[in-house]
Amino acid sequence: MKQMNTRLKKGFTLIEVVIALAVFAFLIGGLLGFLPWSVEGVSKVREQDTAYGLVDGIQIELERMGFSLVGAGTHRLAGMYSAFDSPRESGTKLDLLLVARRSGGQVAFEQVVEEASLAEMNSDQLEEGANQDLLTKETGGVVYFNLTENQEPVSLVGFDDSQKEIYPYSTRWIPEEERYFLIKCSQFPLEHRHQHHPSNGFLALQVDVQWPYKVPDPSSDGGFRRIPMKYRNHFRLPMAITR
Repeated sequence: MKQMNTRLKKGFTLIEVVIALAVFAFLIGGLLGFLPWSVEGVSKVREQDTAYGLVDGIQIELERMGFSLVGAGTHRLAGMYSAFDSPRESGTKLDLLLVARRSGGQVAFEQVVEEASLAEMNSDQLEEGANQDLLTKETGGVVYFNLTENQEPVSLVGFDDSQKEIYPYSTRWIPEEERYFLIKCSQFPLEHRHQHHPSNGFLALQVDVQWPYKVPDPSSDGGFRRIPMKYRNHFRLPMAITR
């Protein structure tokens, strides 16, 4: 009887403990391996939700800018007002760029650029394309993109240092290193069912929300770095504004 009680009181052997710890470490190591993927996945979902939430802000900013400015800033077709000419693709196609912070919310008009091919957008560029100051319309008149004739800012490119702190301009200012979302607006191409025509009471746009656009980089001269197109996420949608 005494011998039986002694056998019942025996614990795990050293080999059994080592094997148990090895199995436990193997399982925990496998689970921890999924942790970075989980964190990255949550971050991507959060940013995608923010991109979806920018839709209302984009519409509001385009309406604030007005039909004339948006139409000129997304100029694509020529020969629209000639009775003796058919509409054709213009030699200079423009993209209108809006930006927003990583947290979403405010959307602001950054600039108008000449449409550039992907081959021209290398990682060393700080700009998305060649900035445009104005457009002379076929019917006459000029639309200013950066500064009005009175030197008041229209786009973020037109801001000087003092205006960044002066109301009401300061409410629109977003520092370059905080322009995480890029919203690229362009007109539909020729022969597309949504191509623009002067008789339309609306202007249909292709809207491409891209991120990350610019991120902080203390080592660069401007304090930010532009992320090349091939590394960005995209969320595309059609949108329209009325006259």
